[in-house]
Amino acid sequence: MRGCIEGNAGVPRSFQILIPRLLPALYEIRNNRNVGHVGGDVDPDFMDSSAVVSMASWILAELVRVFHSVATDEAQGVVTELAERRLPLVWRSGDMRRVLKPDLPLRSQVLLLLASSATRVRADELLKWTGYKGKPYFTRLLRQLHEARLIEFHETVGEVELLPPGAGEASSIAAGNG
Repeated sequence: MRGCIEGNAGVPRSFQILIPRLLPALYEIRNNRNVGHVGGDVDPDFMDSSAVVSMASWILAELVRVFHSVATDEAQGVVTELAERRLPLVWRSGDMRRVLKPDLPLRSQVLLLLASSATRVRADELLKWTGYKGKPYFTRLLRQLHEARLIEFHETVGEVELLPPGAGEASSIAAGNG
């Protein structure tokens, strides 16, 4: 099959070379390294799952870009929205999100809300999502999470994003172990 696609000048080069060569790698990781199996004794390796998410995201973005004639950054935005993690504890409607278990500590709510977003979040929006009223304490909490390397708090621009250790903690909270 590869020979037919690679020689077709009417097909984008990414379809000729890159995607056909990435798919076997995805298949190999999925089937022979246990990344696609959730639960039980299987603990997918972070390195493998990161590779799968990155490759699959790139392939989807490329398909969106080519078939919808949009710029690469716009295609990646669409894929980012599609790939956004869905957590049962986080309700989402438009631009609003809420943690459905309000008795969780604020720290846990912040991590869950950030885990439900695939991109940076404005700190004031995150504060609104929690419903918390004390902005000074909230900012102090963000600084503490930043120092613990659970989040990256871009304080000068007022944006927050989740770091891998924070994603792990959010997963534990969502699973009821945190």
